[in-house]
Amino acid sequence: MKHPRQPVPLYIALAVLTFAAVMSLSVSTNAAEPPPTTTASAAPSTGDGALFTAFVSVLRHPRCMNCHSRGDFPRQGDDGHPDAMNVRRGPEGHGVTAEKCSTCHQDHNLVGAHLPPGAPNWALPTPTTPMIWQDLTDAQICRSIKDPKQNKNRSLDQLVEHLTQDKLVMWAWNPGQRRTPIPMPHEEFVAKVKQWQAAGATCPTDTDKRAKLDVQGQ
Repeated sequence: MKHPRQPVPLYIALAVLTFAAVMSLSVSTNAAEPPPTTTASAAPSTGDGALFTAFVSVLRHPRCMNCHSRGDFPRQGDDGHPDAMNVRRGPEGHGVTAEKCSTCHQDHNLVGAHLPPGAPNWALPTPTTPMIWQDLTDAQICRSIKDPKQNKNRSLDQLVEHLTQDKLVMWAWNPGQRRTPIPMPHEEFVAKVKQWQAAGATCPTDTDKRAKLDVQGQ
C-alpha cells in the first residue's frame, strides 16, 4: 500500500531557496573582485647608496665645487673660472703673503652686486687634505668625505655636523647678490644627510670607468 507523499513544509523550502541565493551571490562577488596587487615602496634602498645620491647634487653645485675643484686656487661663478684676484691656496688654505682670503672676504657678504662674499673661516681646504671632488664619481666623493685621511680626521658624526651646521657650508644657501644659491632647501639637505647617516652612511657603487682611478691619486 502506497502512502501519499507529504508536502515539504513551507519554512524548509524558504530556507533552502535563501541559502542557494546567498551562495550564488558570494560566488559572483568573488569572481568580480580583481586579484590583490603589491606595490613597490617609493623609499630608496638603504644598502645601495641611494640615500647619498639623494643629496650629492649639493656637493656638486658651484657654490661648493668652486672650493673643492682641481688646482691650487679657488674658483668663482657658476662656470667655475679661476678667482679674479689670482689667490693661491697657501700652506693653511688661507692664501699666501699679502693675498690672504681675509683681505677681501669678511665673515659676512658685503652688500653689492660685485662685492666679495663672506662667511666665518672663509678659506680653502689645506694642501694636506684638499678634498678635491671635481671629476669624481658619486661613489668616490662619498668615500673621500668619509675617509679621515681626506676629511681633516673627522668622524662620521663630525662630518655630518660639518655638512649641516658649519657656517661656511651654510653660506651656499645665502651667497649674496647675483650668485646662484643651492636649489635644494637647507632643511631638506639636512634631513637627507641625517637619514643617510642613520642608515649606515652607505656609499653607492662605481658605475663607470672613472671608478677605476684611485681617489688618493687625484
